[in-house]
Amino acid sequence: LRQVLRVLNMHHEWLRHSDSGRRADLTGLNLRSVHLPRTNLSQADMAEVDLSGADLRESDLSGANLVRARLQGANLAGADLRHADLSDADLRDAILTDVRLDGADLWRANLQGCTIAPATLHAALGCRLA
Repeated sequence: LRQVLRVLNMHHEWLRHSDSGRRADLTGLNLRSVHLPRTNLSQADMAEVDLSGADLRESDLSGANLVRARLQGANLAGADLRHADLSDADLRDAILTDVRLDGADLWRANLQGCTIAPATLHAALGCRLA
């Protein structure tokens, strides 16, 4: 966990355009049940990360690479997932209330049993309501 916190610190520096910062690369890490509410992970590379059961409430994941991420049972309530790549992600039973999904890629994402408002899902998929 200490290493992850260092990576997040460097990521925050990178987001502030600091020369000492670096984009977070959490690819393939096991972060099951981690508590990271209100964390700025925008544009982070998190492909194939295991965040099953994680607490990511109100976190900024906009533009993040979450391809094949495991988010089963994760709490993403209030999270910003705009323009995130969630293709092939496992979001079974995840809490997606009040999330922002504008422009997110949900190609083949598993949303079975997740908690999400129909209007939010329709907006993310670009559907028009009849």
